[in-house]
Amino acid sequence: MIIKITQTASNIKQRYDVAADNLYYLGQLGSLNRRQPITLSRENTVTKAIYSRSKWVNYIPLRYLFGFPNLTRGFALYQNDLQYGKFIFSKQNYLGGVYVIALDSGEVLHCYSRSVGDFNCVSIYQGDKQIALVETYLTVRDRKYTHKLYLLDAHEKLAETLSLFVLYYANYTFVKRMHMSKGIYKEKAWSYSKYNDKYDSTWRETYFPNENFFGAIQP
Repeated sequence: MIIKITQTASNIKQRYDVAADNLYYLGQLGSLNRRQPITLSRENTVTKAIYSRSKWVNYIPLRYLFGFPNLTRGFALYQNDLQYGKFIFSKQNYLGGVYVIALDSGEVLHCYSRSVGDFNCVSIYQGDKQIALVETYLTVRDRKYTHKLYLLDAHEKLAETLSLFVLYYANYTFVKRMHMSKGIYKEKAWSYSKYNDKYDSTWRETYFPNENFFGAIQP
């Protein structure tokens, strides 16, 4: 399953089209700051992420040096006003952290970010198995980013939650509010962390051999 998440409005409003073969959503982030609600909506379904402030101890600098991760950027997840999980960022060491998706059903996903040249990539794991990959092209027009979520069909039930996670991740990583940028912005980036080995450069080619970020590969 491939889900394309296209930013359609930037600057004052942050809006997205979220589309795949069998689904379409409208996504929206807060206009003023990162702590405003994140929404993904279609027909009679609204999935939301609502900011939840972490305990004060998680804001102690370098706390992770003593074996206690700093847990921040917490958002509670709701579908039609029923809470069903949370997103959180776990800063575990100086060289990196991991995003955690914890669902009330008992499923826990770990998401590892790495920038490699023209792309920022997030490898999403359930246990020891990678089940999804998010790619973001770092060359943009008017600060409107495009993301692609590659999700194994066996985990299709997580499509809404992972699409919402992409918006949450973009909220902290890419979104520029109140900017005055026009035109094309080009960037290349390389990041290094304890979790670099979680990025498998062959994963997409292995599971989606006929696709790349820019579309279907012609035979």
